[in-house]
Amino acid sequence: MTLLSIALAFAFAGNGSPQVEGPPVDLEDVTVQGASPREAARQFVNRVATAPAGARLGRWNTPLCVSVANLKAPYGQMLADRIGEIADDLEITVGEAGCSPTILVIGTEDGPAVASALVEGWRLRFRPPIDNTNMGLAALERFKTSDAPVRWWHISLPVSTDTGQLAARVSGGEPPWIRSRNVSRMRSPLRYDLHSATVVIDMTKANGVLLSALMDYAAMVVLAQVDPRADYSDQPTVLNLFNDPEGVTGMTDWDHAYLQALYLAEPDRASSNAQEAAVVERLEAGRRRSASATQHLQPD
Repeated sequence: MTLLSIALAFAFAGNGSPQVEGPPVDLEDVTVQGASPREAARQFVNRVATAPAGARLGRWNTPLCVSVANLKAPYGQMLADRIGEIADDLEITVGEAGCSPTILVIGTEDGPAVASALVEGWRLRFRPPIDNTNMGLAALERFKTSDAPVRWWHISLPVSTDTGQLAARVSGGEPPWIRSRNVSRMRSPLRYDLHSATVVIDMTKANGVLLSALMDYAAMVVLAQVDPRADYSDQPTVLNLFNDPEGVTGMTDWDHAYLQALYLAEPDRASSNAQEAAVVERLEAGRRRSASATQHLQPD
């Protein structure tokens, strides 16, 4: 900001005429500085990403199979295709027709009733007998009773980085033996794979939003473990769809860059903090490349 000289300061008297308050005042130069690329990336990851206690961020490493129910044709197929399209961009394998669904998206006019019925009738899908696979009972209660237009629930499983073998004890069973060629203070022999995702869309509350934006919103919460309680109003993300529907048309560049970072970052870091730091690093690098490419395309 250039040197600012305030020549007059006005205060309005009762008769509405301006009154001179004193001599001109010179202010020092003021520099307005936004967040650094690293800080912006860190803020985005901290706001969006979430994982069960004791676990790390999960991602799809097994073929992804989408089933959409209770959406009128052709919208159900359009949603499944959109999720598959973004998954393909992330190099996630998409299952063939007739595959066993790992992702279930349900449209309804009563989100809480459908969510409660799913949880009560399909308990193992929401609370498998393995520790640290989901967000816990309090979060599950919010999933059932929330008035949110879209709600979601993930299950992630710890598996061997080398073999993909389940690396957790099922309740009542014996703990598995896991062999690893890559054990160090910086690396873990385990990674966390997303095993299932359940999404319930309350169409009465989603009424009026752009269909393409709604499909991208659903894809975002399917492909990554997203915090449903976070405030995204200061972040450039499709997750603002229901806060600012007129300003959201679909996934943003930041959303795409975050998903790319999540799926490129090493999944076998020794701790959740280390893994999130790896995602931040990848996100920052991706945003820098994007900014550089944009500058090169600018006319001289």
